[in-house]
Amino acid sequence: MRAAITFFFAFLVSLPAVAQDIALKTRLAVDGQGNVLRDAIIIVRDGRIISIQERGPIPQDAQAVDLTKFTVMPGMIDMHVHITAYFGRTALFGSSQERPSVTAFWAGDNARKFLDSGFTTLRSLDASNFVDVDLRDAIAAGRIPGPRLLVSGAGLGESAVVAADGDLITRMKDPPKDLVTPMRAFVRTQLAGNVDVIKIYGSKSIRVGGGPTYSLEQMTAAIDEAHRAGKKVAVHAHASEAVRRAIEAGADTIEHGALMDDAAIDLLVAKHIAYVPNFYNFDYYLANSDKFGFTAEDLRYTREAMKPRADAFVRAMNKGALILFGTDAVAGMAGHTATEFERRVALGMSNKQAIAHATGMPAQVLRMADKIGDLKPGMFADIIAVEGNPLEDVKALGRVTFVMKDGKIYKRR
Repeated sequence: MRAAITFFFAFLVSLPAVAQDIALKTRLAVDGQGNVLRDAIIIVRDGRIISIQERGPIPQDAQAVDLTKFTVMPGMIDMHVHITAYFGRTALFGSSQERPSVTAFWAGDNARKFLDSGFTTLRSLDASNFVDVDLRDAIAAGRIPGPRLLVSGAGLGESAVVAADGDLITRMKDPPKDLVTPMRAFVRTQLAGNVDVIKIYGSKSIRVGGGPTYSLEQMTAAIDEAHRAGKKVAVHAHASEAVRRAIEAGADTIEHGALMDDAAIDLLVAKHIAYVPNFYNFDYYLANSDKFGFTAEDLRYTREAMKPRADAFVRAMNKGALILFGTDAVAGMAGHTATEFERRVALGMSNKQAIAHATGMPAQVLRMADKIGDLKPGMFADIIAVEGNPLEDVKALGRVTFVMKDGKIYKRR
């Protein structure tokens, strides 16, 4: 009998501890559509929201967190960052010349800064040596803190595959006859590296006009290869012809689109393709030009591109384009990207739209609307709080005081 009792208590001791529920007490909350919830109690259990009750009681056995002085929201989503970017040998996107371990340390630091600023999900587009894949897996395993990552590995550009209309082919004495097969091969290499999305540089830099690089045939082959594997494709495209080719080839998102004319925008709207513009990083480039090593000509083109970029955004918004939040965050921008919201609101987007474009709407495009981007029972408990009311003052989105991801509190004032 004594042995049985001893075994019973030993069994109880060996049982894993039951995680305590967390009850978030709110006065003002804003959901993934920008709608208001008042005086709600949000109960979190095992990493998910299990209930939201207006003026509901706080369970006695729950850990209570009082957020009534702030505005509570879903964790934000940035659809275009460069998680490995740092001011090293290649300042924009992180250096392929550096040891991967060095890049990884910087990437981990960036991840924590993004998380602390309220971004619980990021789509990172272009990183060398699959550092972004390993970082994604380390965060998912709980080894280091950071946002949920969807990553592309290396972007498909002229350094990897010769473009039919690019700069490299004009300098080649004996250009390759088959420009399509290498496109599929590159995509297969990225897929073998276990990426989430394929990134294609479908146009040149905006500082040299943003014209198309890859032909429609090349783009179609690469995108078809990705879609066969169930992966979406993000295409960097500035000029109208580059945007048109990307859309006709089947791109899932158009990145930047700074020089689109009305015909390109109309096609974007008709095909219901997501458009991920960005504005603040141009201001950032100008303020940090010495760190990026930009020439006077680079800076002139950057300044000249600001107005057409804004005009394209306004026309796309007025035509009903599906616009998502993205910053193209490069070296030094991690944790300081909320200014992008201000730029969009200054161009005519409402505060409510700006919030939805960084929460509920990107979650839908990512096919994760049942998991992230909103405040609903059953969803991952990615919840933040900001100082002030972002529906009245969009700058509040830059004053994050509380961050929870997957039910774990990472930041709390």
